[in-house]
Amino acid sequence: MFKPIAIVILLLATPAWAQGRRPAPPLTHLGVPAADLLTVDLSTRSDLSTGVITTDVGTYQNGTWAWDFGAMGFQVPKGRTFIVTDAQAWVLHESGTGTPASLELMLDYPAGGYSGSMALFAFRDVPANASGVQRQTWTSGFALTEGLRMRIWVQNFYPASLMSMARIVVHGYYL
Repeated sequence: MFKPIAIVILLLATPAWAQGRRPAPPLTHLGVPAADLLTVDLSTRSDLSTGVITTDVGTYQNGTWAWDFGAMGFQVPKGRTFIVTDAQAWVLHESGTGTPASLELMLDYPAGGYSGSMALFAFRDVPANASGVQRQTWTSGFALTEGLRMRIWVQNFYPASLMSMARIVVHGYYL
């Protein structure tokens, strides 16, 4: 009679690894596993000698960067929802005069045939005579569902203005 009770007590007292079960992964301060955290780096630059504009997208997840050079933007994978927690924008402006420039984080839905776009964040009217790097930070909490694409948009890039590089880094996590 006491033998089954003793076995149950031993099983309850045995650590999860000894029972053949994996413990749940530890959660981050956001309440999600670290594997679901994601950083998206959207950067665009203009060659000051040719005026050719190039856009690159980098993603950082699980300790690894992956780059897609010449990409149109970052698209949320099928079956996932991406929660944006914050974004930071930087612009590099050469010294001199010109037209004020603007930078926006745009959202569109190419898979659904939506060709319009919506600006999630805007870094407007970077002064034409501002030399060096300028930075702006936004905090958020909105959800991007599968198929939505984030991309960077710049108005008055070189040669219209002297802004030669723009970058938006978005932080968030997958649900």
